[in-house]
Amino acid sequence: MSYEDTVFGSVPVKEAGSWELLEHFLKPVLPHFNNPLVTEICVNRYDEMYVEINNVLERVDSGFASEQKLVEFIRQLGIVLKQPVGPDNPELDARFPNGARISCTLFLMTPAGATFSLRCKPTKAFTMAELVELGALTSEMADYIAGRVRGAATMLVTGNTGSGKTAMLRACGGFIDKRERLCTAEDTLELGMREMLPNVVAFEAPYREPKPGVRVINLASCIRKFLRYRPDRGWVGEIRDAAACDAFFQFIYTGHRGSAASLHTNGPDDTVPRLQYLMSSAGLISYDLAGRMILGVLDLMIHCSRDPRYGRKVTDIVEVRNGELHPIFVYDVEAGKHRRVD
Repeated sequence: MSYEDTVFGSVPVKEAGSWELLEHFLKPVLPHFNNPLVTEICVNRYDEMYVEINNVLERVDSGFASEQKLVEFIRQLGIVLKQPVGPDNPELDARFPNGARISCTLFLMTPAGATFSLRCKPTKAFTMAELVELGALTSEMADYIAGRVRGAATMLVTGNTGSGKTAMLRACGGFIDKRERLCTAEDTLELGMREMLPNVVAFEAPYREPKPGVRVINLASCIRKFLRYRPDRGWVGEIRDAAACDAFFQFIYTGHRGSAASLHTNGPDDTVPRLQYLMSSAGLISYDLAGRMILGVLDLMIHCSRDPRYGRKVTDIVEVRNGELHPIFVYDVEAGKHRRVD
């Protein structure tokens, strides 16, 4: 199949015309989309746009000419991605060919008007050493994480939105022995482990419009597929629901220590209860039993945080020992530095 380069990445030649039309509709945003310093573009309504550069989100003097122009862009995006958008489906979540992510709504969900939030493709994948240089963590913390990854610790990378969870999980991959075979599963491919390690199978669970007789591919089904691919480890980019949570921990219990996943939480103390809630909400296991299962295999938690006071930092590294949480490193906000506490 022949491909053609567009601002959204390489696309099949037969689809290039549709993507070029999409570029036309996105014209008010393109200067920011093409700016390598921009990490996020948020459109709250057609005439209200915010752009994030260097962890700072600021309003810009850009926007669409009208609500209709913004809706035309979202509808064309749905056409290109074969995800119809309209009164019966007023939302869309997707990945551009270059890896950028976008989430859109129509006025039925956001009465002030159509919206979208666009997470731009990272210009580079940071190594752990580079994250240390950026001040996200210290070299002592990086050395500690390296030792735990090499020692096959089962871990979770947690944090709030935009805190650098994916960047941290990807950086941890640099410590995996290149003789190991890794399977990854994500809703949207972001980890990029195939560019880092020689033996990787990357599964993606993209949006599939439900159709009678057609199996929907979700994150849980991708994780369950790991077992047929002879992995040494399995890494999951963001657990969001009960099925994916259960599949991940069932996979670990089949003897795959050294696996890892990311998860939205407010802090280490919230992580296990959130996982318990996810696993027990399916009704297949009790809340207490879920807790024992999780604490029985989990070794380490790395918590990332994005805050206007300090940007993006690893604020906590916590070990799990005999079912209890033991802090190892914390970020002292008042002192503005990391410290070891164990």
